[in-house]
Amino acid sequence: MSEAEAVEAAAVWSANILTILTIYVTFTFGYLVTAYFVGARLTPFQTLVVSGLYLSAAVLTILSAIGYTQAQVKILGSVPTVLDDVYLVTSGELWITYLGIMMPLGLVISLYFMWQIRHPKKK
Repeated sequence: MSEAEAVEAAAVWSANILTILTIYVTFTFGYLVTAYFVGARLTPFQTLVVSGLYLSAAVLTILSAIGYTQAQVKILGSVPTVLDDVYLVTSGELWITYLGIMMPLGLVISLYFMWQIRHPKKK
């Protein structure tokens, strides 16, 4: 693979990663809005279904984002490119670590938010 092909392929993988992140943020926002406005009125079964669907979708996008980032790192690492000197932006370890912390943390916080809505503190 030539340098130009590697850079082009890495750009395609970057676009895929950004699309995955956009999808993740969109349905996380949808889950949080649902939790806020109707979470307290959902039946236990409805809460289980909504949270289960959210959990499944979030885990799939997290795995996809990390996998796509690993693929991009392999592509850029296979050929020396002009991007080698731009360490912070192209550092695969940085992005894999960041995505591996940020996305699961958002998942856990979202599920906890639903739990808080369904179990308000008594005053």
